[in-house]
Amino acid sequence: MGRFCNTRELIAMRILHPLLWFTCSFLVMIHVAQGQDVDSTPTFDSLAYYKRTSKKVENINTESIEYAPSISADGKVMIFESNQTGSYKLYEALLDKDRHWGSPIPVDSVNNYGSDNDLIGGPNISFDGNTMYFFSSFSGGIGADDIYYSTREEFGWSSPINIGEPINTPGFDGFPSISSNGKTLYFVRVNDDGPEDEELRDLTAGQTCYAIYKSEIDKEGKWSRPTKLPYPINKDCEKAPRIMADNRTLIFSSNRLGGLGKYDLHQSFLDDAGDWTTPVPLSYVNSEENDQFPCIAAQGDKMYYIHTNDIYEVDIPPSFQQFRNNVIQGYVKNGKTHEGLSAEIIVRDAFTSEELMFLSSNAKDGKFSLVLAVGGSYNVEFRRAGFTTYATQYDLTAVDEYREIEYDVELHESAKLILNIYDIEIFEPISASVKVKVEGQRSMLMDLESNPVSGQLELDLPLGEAYEIIIDKKHFQSEYFVFDASGLMMYPSFEKDIELIPEKKEITINVADLTNNSKVRSRVRIRNRNRDETIIVEGNESVGLRVGDRYEIEATSDQGYAFNTTVLDVTETGIVSETGETLTEAAVDMKLQPLLVGTNLTLKDILFESNSDQLTENSYDELLRVVGLMYANPTMAVEISAHTDDVGSANYNKLLSDRRAKSVVEFLRENEIVGARFTPVGYGEAQPLVGNDTDEGRAKNRRVVLKILKI
Repeated sequence: MGRFCNTRELIAMRILHPLLWFTCSFLVMIHVAQGQDVDSTPTFDSLAYYKRTSKKVENINTESIEYAPSISADGKVMIFESNQTGSYKLYEALLDKDRHWGSPIPVDSVNNYGSDNDLIGGPNISFDGNTMYFFSSFSGGIGADDIYYSTREEFGWSSPINIGEPINTPGFDGFPSISSNGKTLYFVRVNDDGPEDEELRDLTAGQTCYAIYKSEIDKEGKWSRPTKLPYPINKDCEKAPRIMADNRTLIFSSNRLGGLGKYDLHQSFLDDAGDWTTPVPLSYVNSEENDQFPCIAAQGDKMYYIHTNDIYEVDIPPSFQQFRNNVIQGYVKNGKTHEGLSAEIIVRDAFTSEELMFLSSNAKDGKFSLVLAVGGSYNVEFRRAGFTTYATQYDLTAVDEYREIEYDVELHESAKLILNIYDIEIFEPISASVKVKVEGQRSMLMDLESNPVSGQLELDLPLGEAYEIIIDKKHFQSEYFVFDASGLMMYPSFEKDIELIPEKKEITINVADLTNNSKVRSRVRIRNRNRDETIIVEGNESVGLRVGDRYEIEATSDQGYAFNTTVLDVTETGIVSETGETLTEAAVDMKLQPLLVGTNLTLKDILFESNSDQLTENSYDELLRVVGLMYANPTMAVEISAHTDDVGSANYNKLLSDRRAKSVVEFLRENEIVGARFTPVGYGEAQPLVGNDTDEGRAKNRRVVLKILKI
């Protein structure tokens, strides 16, 4: 890389080339931190520094092989496998107050379950520290090596439990990794097809190759049939998958070509579209030997992993740190007596509503503790039957440091009903009127409005009654339901989504040839100017549009036509065109101009700053349509002409129109249309469409025209 990337290049790289983006961003960070110019030649001294910090973990490693470490969420418990007794068994070590690891202790309840020769390996501690997954060759299983789990009890771990089918098969199933919400299990199976790369296939001939799979558990506790992770995760031979606390970052080992050693650590991220990004090699730790089985400490600044046959630790470079935590702790109290309460605590992702944790506060004093990964946003609910539900949010998206936060919660003996009101079609929050009355009574108890930004409304309802809830919003169908708080609530759930259905009017969009009025095969894009809604239909079809909204209609065709646009307002009494005319029929006619040499197409809404050639942002939509037209017709050459009214001198208007025509051409060139296809011409006031004696006439004369010169 001859220089560092600028901001615009970084944005493009992040979308199109994640690996290049990751590298470039990291190098920029290093040089800024060192006070260097980001346009200078990069070095890798910082990566070399972190490699030098890698060292064996004290008090853990022996002359035997230590393998597959797993660390608890609070960073105080490590479980790993070792062959100290001749066969692989599990060992547990604790971190003391001085942050030193104590001597490992064998996990006897698991190690003594089968025979002395049984292999027990690949341990993985669940996020809450209450379950440990591993694999073993215990007799009586489904295959030669099956995945098992044990739960934490008062004095240690329970006896192993076979996780069963469909995860376990007659073949090898091993090295499990459980997600932080306990809902997804990643593990490996033998990859009989071997590496995808032919060169690597020759180099690893005779070696066992593995692929990474995943299975998800449903509400009934049944695991789904495992599926193989797609490319680019499974490419050649993959091992040791570890899903991180965010449930999106996967670190695994791979022998794919281009690495430093036999097996290197790679990191991939599951994006919002459900696709895994191109794996990024962890350059700060990879070496010429095998590097496998990463696990991240509580504060997210240290990683433990396997290098050759020992457990190592390394400080994680800041650009790779994603797993720091914040600890939220306090007491749940009765709002009236201030005594501690045992309450259910549910943690959900604020963006997806996915349940991440479920735990309880202490029954004696109400004490609770939550470990939340930074970089996320969380909704937390505190619930107890007969009491209100308390909801709060921890937005840690902008936090990048470890913190401990004291936070007390009070529950009251009245019900808080949280309504989330949104549009059923586009999931947009809605500010709506909410009326509340006691069931069977005529008088209104409450008349409120939901939040215009979130669409949320919290109702404080005394327990012991059933309530009628009526939700009204102009141009939407009303909703009604009964919230029963009159009896015992076995499973109190005080949050409800209200999906309002918009009122619509049907309209037919007729698309025809401007010259002969014949129907044209076309694509119609309908953009709602009031909200985030876009509809794509074929021309000459009917579509329902929302009452009260304004729509921009764009018709295009790949049959040799220019585009056409118009604006419609959908009112309660009818549909109004952009000229203010109410359509007598529920239809709008869109005429398309054939693309012929000599054809003139007047562009709409091409606006400039006063007495300037600077385009306003309002012009971009129409110009981008021109870009699309030029892409669709790669041989077409056009004249871009600019015209003015007669205000000012003719010579000034001619010069101004020249500059404006060139400004339009420059915009099109910036959007990668070859400049030779454009001829900018400024006509000034020489070619008026109508007289300049009215404001309306002058507005029509101020225009930009696209004239086809060649096609």
